[in-house]
Amino acid sequence: MFHALLQPNVVSWLMPTLLIGFPLLAVGFVVTFLAVRRMDKRLKAFLRGPDGASLEQMLAHQVCEIERLEQRIEAVEQALGVLQAQIPACFQKHGLVRYNAFENVGGEQSFSLAMLDGHNNGYVLTSVYSRAEVRVYAKRVQNGRASHPLSDEETRALQEALTY
Repeated sequence: MFHALLQPNVVSWLMPTLLIGFPLLAVGFVVTFLAVRRMDKRLKAFLRGPDGASLEQMLAHQVCEIERLEQRIEAVEQALGVLQAQIPACFQKHGLVRYNAFENVGGEQSFSLAMLDGHNNGYVLTSVYSRAEVRVYAKRVQNGRASHPLSDEETRALQEALTY
């Protein structure tokens, strides 16, 4: 078999092929070796992390951080539930009417203010200003209805709050 390779016609094409092929293979080997070495450095840097921690340490840290955030989310959800239960009892609607209570007083310094919660319960506060004194009145509102008769301005303030 080896004797068949030494035939002159085989040697005539085998020698140039080997002379061209071997350097090409050597160059290919060097290029591949350098690429693998570069990738190995990048992989080691990735696994080591930016501050020297291993990928395993970074993942463990991230798992701890996720668990901590899950606990905070649970606490926030509980606090949100408490706040949502309190919202209907908080003042949510208001109506304000400013006016001149007397002809000789200007600047609309008198006012009626209606403040209602989510169930239309609350108060109508009225401040009547005159040159000699200021009087303040408060009237309770239950389900959108006042406990005492309302003036025109108080009625307008209450209607404004009810349609807020």
